[in-house]
Amino acid sequence: MYAELKFSCCFVFLGQLWLLTFGAHVKQKPASKEKPYASILYTAVVGGKVALPCDISSPAADDSAALILWYRGESAQPIYTLDARRGKIKQARQSVSSQLENRAYFNMINRPAFLQLDPVRLDDAGEYRCRVDFHKARTINTIITLKVIVPPGDPLVLNEKGKELKGMVGPFNEGETIKLLCKSTGGKPRPSVIWWKEDILLDDSYTFKPHDVVDNELTIMNIKRKDLLSELTCKASNSNVTVPGSVSVTLDLNLKPKRVKIQSAIRPFSAEEEVELRCSSSGSRPSAYITWWKGNEQLQQTKLNVDNTGLETSILTFTPSITDDGKYLSCRADNPLIPNSAVEDGWKLEVYYKPQISLELGASRKAEKVKEGDDVYFECHIRANPWVSQVFWHFEGRSLTSNNSIGIIITNQTLAIHHVQREFRGRYSCSAQNVEGLGVSNEIFLKVKYVPRCDLNQKTTYGVAINEAVEVVCRLDADPSDVTFHWRFNTTTKHSDAIQYTSDQIESIATYIPQSGEDFGNLFCWGTNNIGIQIIPCVFTIVPAGPPNPLQNCSVLNQTQDQIAIECLEGYDGGMTQKFSLEVYTVEHNSLQANLTSKSPRFKLSNLSVGTLFRLHVYAWNAKGRSSVVIISASTLKPAEKLTDNGKTGKSVIVRPVLVALIAVVALLVVAAVVVVILIKYKNLRKRKAGQTRRTHPDKSQTPLWKDASDLSELDDKGPDIIPAQTLSRSTFGDTSFMTGEDDEKREKSISLISPMETFYGSSSLLEGTSSPKEACYSISTPTESVSIHPLTLSTKRDDVSYEGLTPAIATHCFANVISHDSRPECSETRLRRHISEKSNEESGATCETPLMESRQESSV
Repeated sequence: MYAELKFSCCFVFLGQLWLLTFGAHVKQKPASKEKPYASILYTAVVGGKVALPCDISSPAADDSAALILWYRGESAQPIYTLDARRGKIKQARQSVSSQLENRAYFNMINRPAFLQLDPVRLDDAGEYRCRVDFHKARTINTIITLKVIVPPGDPLVLNEKGKELKGMVGPFNEGETIKLLCKSTGGKPRPSVIWWKEDILLDDSYTFKPHDVVDNELTIMNIKRKDLLSELTCKASNSNVTVPGSVSVTLDLNLKPKRVKIQSAIRPFSAEEEVELRCSSSGSRPSAYITWWKGNEQLQQTKLNVDNTGLETSILTFTPSITDDGKYLSCRADNPLIPNSAVEDGWKLEVYYKPQISLELGASRKAEKVKEGDDVYFECHIRANPWVSQVFWHFEGRSLTSNNSIGIIITNQTLAIHHVQREFRGRYSCSAQNVEGLGVSNEIFLKVKYVPRCDLNQKTTYGVAINEAVEVVCRLDADPSDVTFHWRFNTTTKHSDAIQYTSDQIESIATYIPQSGEDFGNLFCWGTNNIGIQIIPCVFTIVPAGPPNPLQNCSVLNQTQDQIAIECLEGYDGGMTQKFSLEVYTVEHNSLQANLTSKSPRFKLSNLSVGTLFRLHVYAWNAKGRSSVVIISASTLKPAEKLTDNGKTGKSVIVRPVLVALIAVVALLVVAAVVVVILIKYKNLRKRKAGQTRRTHPDKSQTPLWKDASDLSELDDKGPDIIPAQTLSRSTFGDTSFMTGEDDEKREKSISLISPMETFYGSSSLLEGTSSPKEACYSISTPTESVSIHPLTLSTKRDDVSYEGLTPAIATHCFANVISHDSRPECSETRLRRHISEKSNEESGATCETPLMESRQESSV
């Protein structure tokens, strides 16, 4: 089957080639009476070749052609002559008319012989007759009709605007309608103009136009994606013996995006947290323009990636906000060359965010018009996603909960305060929490208007002398602050409203002058505003002015190599403004190092000598004098010693921290071992003594009821809560005598037995000339030179000062009668006892001990 098809194709090809070369002929019907000559129709193409056959073979073997003549049309003159009448046919004489010029050639070799015209002209068309005269046989005529075809020119493809198109045409947009006009000019006969798509006939509806024009307009409706790069061919043909004229164009198309997809998973986003989303698109030609949209707003923070397969991916960096919740987020792919080609993918945004809270006062109230006794309501408006799990209320930064007893009722997002009081004046806020965090509302300051009240932080006691003026300041707390003041002096024997004063808003200053002793007492002040009259008046005590009381509880807070910090508690100010002074003396030279004054009893000394012992004098003073002096002993720390080489080089020996730590550990281990050995020996010794005591059976009546301090050391192992007694000795620094320990460690222990710090009050001449413990127990109060010794007790400041606190210090004395070694003097008021060394006890028979020491000695019996 395949071989037959191949043979058929070859035959057709050869036939076409023969026609192009020698023309085509069509055998006519045999000659008849009407047409005595048979005729043959041949077709030739202008510019080609044609072979007009003529049979010159003789019917008889002994005969041959003598004369061959070719005639054209009705002409009597031959166009071609071959004369062999005088010889053989091969030596025949040939002649050609001027019409054929050099285009004619008679071929007698082939059978049948033929007259070849090359090239064929248009005017060669017509009827040709070949006459053959034989020597013997009769003449034979062969009639041939030659049809000359003029091929059409190559067609042209034009667009709607008449512009010629070649090769790649377009681009055309997918889905639109395109029109292509194929136009052919010339050709005889007129050609047919047909559109082909590869081997598929598209359109054969051509039209003849004037001036030998034939055209065919191709219309393609709704051009599709599959038409991309399709080849369209327009062919113009007027015969089957010529190759049709043709022109081909290739369609270029703009394609719409076929697919767009957001690759990121659909999920809730957290507000103000940056996210990255990806969107891919495919199918667009050229590449699609990918955009991101939030509602009608285009987002700009994008970048585009294209992989090897042509897949486009747009990456969006997006920070959602609270207002984006519920908006439609979409990815849109668009071919800008094709209108309405956009495709999109998206979803509705769900944005999680912390609660957005606003606090408002109930609509029936205004924050600035609330007064005591009114009912107040707060509304906490919450906007949150997801919804809140808890709502909190706050007042002045503290948590607020329901308390019906004071009128606070909390119901979900509402806070109600019934019968609001002045204490509810302040800042209110609410907060709520969800999975995103805690949201806090704005603050509303509830301004509760109320009647005047006394300012608790004002001075209430004033000291003044007779016939001296004192300005008493009365400050009130009121809202509104436009207050009308009233003053009154009132005692059990006298009262008066004739007080001179000035007022300004919530403050009034009264000028008071006591004329006699009866004018000391209470001065009352109260105010009135448009809310009402003050219920409890302010009370100011007018007392005779005097010097301030001594400072109390003075402590050394910090000690360094060059700094010392001191802090005391202030005493009664004597009814007047007091200040505080500190004088610093060195113990070694008794020289003044510094003199400081402060409004508060706190001092910080700097730039002091390293490793020096100082005597600090602290006292308070006002316009009426100064208090007794409080003497404190303090010292700066000694610097760490450096190890140096004793050699000639004088270079410092480098001490490594690791080496120092190792040496310290070894030393501690050695000391611990020694202590353990001593304790073991000591316990063994005591056991032996106890055994001897049991064997001797001593007389219990001879056991002393009083033990010296030296014997109390045995109680260290028995009573850890018993404070051991310390022996104090007397040392003199310059002109001042101090009770000190025998060394620093013992002194610190002895101080701890008496008070937080052993403190002395008085001038430097207090203990001069005291030769006995008895004199050391005295506490003497004099206006200037003498100093009082008082126990160091912790006191708190009171707003009201009783008259008892204003009496002068009363001197206290120890009992002078020293009975025996077992009898000890008791100090009235102060109950200050110091344990004097055993030698001093034997000389004078007087001791001073603390109550703790007394309890220890009693427990040692």
